[in-house]
Amino acid sequence: MSYRKKHYPAKPEREVPALFDVEYSNPGVDRTLPTSRLTSGLPYQRPVDEKEVDRLIREWDDRLLEPLTVSFRDGRFNVVDGQHRIAAMVKKNGGREVMAPCKVYSGLSYEEEAALCYKLDKAKWRLSLSQSTNALVESGMDAESAEIRRLVEGAGFRWALGKKSGREHEIIATRAVINAYRLLGGDTFSRMLRLLESTWGGVPRSLNAVVLSGLALFLKTYDTEVNDRVFIKRLSAVDPDEIIRRGRLDFSTNSTALRYARVFLEKYNGQRGGRRLPYRFKS
Repeated sequence: MSYRKKHYPAKPEREVPALFDVEYSNPGVDRTLPTSRLTSGLPYQRPVDEKEVDRLIREWDDRLLEPLTVSFRDGRFNVVDGQHRIAAMVKKNGGREVMAPCKVYSGLSYEEEAALCYKLDKAKWRLSLSQSTNALVESGMDAESAEIRRLVEGAGFRWALGKKSGREHEIIATRAVINAYRLLGGDTFSRMLRLLESTWGGVPRSLNAVVLSGLALFLKTYDTEVNDRVFIKRLSAVDPDEIIRRGRLDFSTNSTALRYARVFLEKYNGQRGGRRLPYRFKS
């Protein structure tokens, strides 16, 4: 035996894993279904945009057509992803139904469908903040957004994350609502909503994003110093459009919330007598 073999025994051979030990597959079942059997427009979905439908038609290429993502639940084929493709296919066919390729999943709950919709659209960067928040709320995946909606609805408002109607008591703002909740916490956020309802009764302009952001900062800054009855009495005499107009005229800061919070301070203090709140905003 050589010196090398005696003192340096051969290393055990490394086991090389087989190249195809792991196989990934999609658990959905491939099916071709008539569009008349497909249910679209569920609350967690973004509304169909005709401009997007027309774009798909202009750029149509059968080789690039991906199967629709469908959930079979309670005897119905719910379209989780693919509403715009369905609309484009039907429109291309003169409004008549067509046979569409689908990837069908079974056993999903409504909340799991909403979560899948959110994940699919997020991966494709197709959702606005409002749309992604709507999908999260419907899925129950996000405790914060679910709590915000509970508080909004508990105050008599509707957080219009999906479809907007333009009616009273409908809050369209998404980012401003989320920011207000994070700034104020649940209790003061609910107080803000009660003040809005008691002051302007759900008039759409009073629920503008800039109004919400300004009021949130005003309440965060003055908190217990603000008398709710005084606020309602003085601000109800002010048209929300006046608040919006005055805020736009303030060019001294780039902070939207600060501009409108200043207007709330001015209107709350009023023009005559009484206890006035000092200026405490931080620039």
